[in-house]
Amino acid sequence: MARLFWLTVMAAFGAALVAGASWAGAFMAVGTLLGAPPPEMGTQTTTFLWHGMPRLPGHPRVWCFTFGPTRIPGAPTVRIYVSPLGRVVETEPTDLETRVKALHPY
Repeated sequence: MARLFWLTVMAAFGAALVAGASWAGAFMAVGTLLGAPPPEMGTQTTTFLWHGMPRLPGHPRVWCFTFGPTRIPGAPTVRIYVSPLGRVVETEPTDLETRVKALHPY
């Protein structure tokens, strides 16, 4: 019985490490998209969409980073969808990268 408990604890620890690494990779992708220094993005919430994105083919599972209210012109709220492996899948608004680059003078 103790061995089963130990294996369960180790499996949970391994799953937590994998989830943490996935979130860290997604967070770095968001940071790359927003640039340095990032604009004032307001409050951030992060959610993992287990059932996937219904509007994309195949309904891929993604991390959803939501920011608001932001200082980006024309984008009071921003959503950035990132795959578990750290690739930006979609942004709302779709031209977010262009809007962020317009804020940076360099």
